[in-house]
Amino acid sequence: MKVLIATENASMRMSGEAALPIYYFERLRQRGVDVWMVCHERNREELRERYPNDEDFQKFYFIEDTSLQKKINNAGEWIPFRVRDLILGQWVHWITQSRARLLVKDLVKKFDIQLVFEPAPISPKALSCMYDVGAPVAIGPLCGGMDFPPAFRHLESPIGRISTQLGRVMSEIVNRIVPGKVQAEVLLVANQRTAKALPKGCRGKIYEVVESGVDLSLWKPTPRPIKDASQPTRFVYMARFVDQKGIPFLIEAFKQVAAKTNSVLELIGDGELYQSIKNQVAALGLQDRVVFHGRLPLETAAELVRECDVYMVPAIRDCGGCAMLEAMAIGMPVIAANWAGPGEYADPSCGILVDLNTQEEFINGLAAAMIRLSESPELRLQMGEASLQRVRSNYLDWDSKVDRIVEIFEETLAAQKKNSSVSYRPSLTWNKSNLVEQ
Repeated sequence: MKVLIATENASMRMSGEAALPIYYFERLRQRGVDVWMVCHERNREELRERYPNDEDFQKFYFIEDTSLQKKINNAGEWIPFRVRDLILGQWVHWITQSRARLLVKDLVKKFDIQLVFEPAPISPKALSCMYDVGAPVAIGPLCGGMDFPPAFRHLESPIGRISTQLGRVMSEIVNRIVPGKVQAEVLLVANQRTAKALPKGCRGKIYEVVESGVDLSLWKPTPRPIKDASQPTRFVYMARFVDQKGIPFLIEAFKQVAAKTNSVLELIGDGELYQSIKNQVAALGLQDRVVFHGRLPLETAAELVRECDVYMVPAIRDCGGCAMLEAMAIGMPVIAANWAGPGEYADPSCGILVDLNTQEEFINGLAAAMIRLSESPELRLQMGEASLQRVRSNYLDWDSKVDRIVEIFEETLAAQKKNSSVSYRPSLTWNKSNLVEQ
């Protein structure tokens, strides 16, 4: 099988979805797939270091920014983040993708590529220029199409709310003009919510595949002996300090926990709310019970997480949950908001899911869950073991996930071969009443 990965970023140093293409590139090669990649020039230095062998590095092709893109990026520094991300960011992305498409078409011809795979961006609304490239196209897994819970929608600024709605309206128009997703042979989605958020008129076959994943070779189980009552329970939060991650509610909940237990809360990360969270901790008199570590290198953060007892995910608007899966993979119980990604990845066997009906109920629910696990080392151990089993048995690890994607690729190519006398593009229409085909 010959596969070309089309992406903008491919980096283990950047956060989030930038790492996805590298995971796919390496694991597809491990499975005997011949893989090439087209990405942005900004990734060249890191990829050269990661693949010092010339034969490996020759599999990468790079797109440089135009002068117009540089001007747009400079102008964006003076514009609110949400507007910049949803509007200007899409414009810059389109320019990169349109140039990448031409290169992809050339490479498909040159190397007889059988399938073009676009794993990022993961937003179901983001445009894709990977159409009419001479090979079937698979996009995803995608994840998104979500809002704040009803009781928390006031946290989104008016500008953010307007720009989100405008971006969604514009995406329907743009995805008609640039029909990559509409014409794709395969669309991988994390869940039915994401499938509903796809542009109207998508014709490809839809598969449900988990978007996040965990590398079990790096995140191995850690022995967790039962602590005696004199040892404090260590809760850990590792994410950005922003409203959607729910950290202000976690601090408010921990006030109740600190009053009833000898627990400690470890905070890893930074962000726009960093100073206000410090002020909140001071105002609540929790300075001796809350530890701020700031942003840490991945290896250092991982070691700190391993030393803790319970992983906290109070996110109120989070599509995925990669860091949570990593904590589960080492055998940690979780306490998570029962909404979107975290609420889908965990279940009652491996953690406590807290509903978000009201802010007060959410805060009290977080506090009750933390007190319960603090007072029950046996339950923590039981849930930690269940966390590990859930990761290994639900396509939540990278190897299982890539195995499934290879199966989908093989099925796609087999269907293409069968119908090659007509066309490789499916003629079926997408019915939103039957969103996901397992």
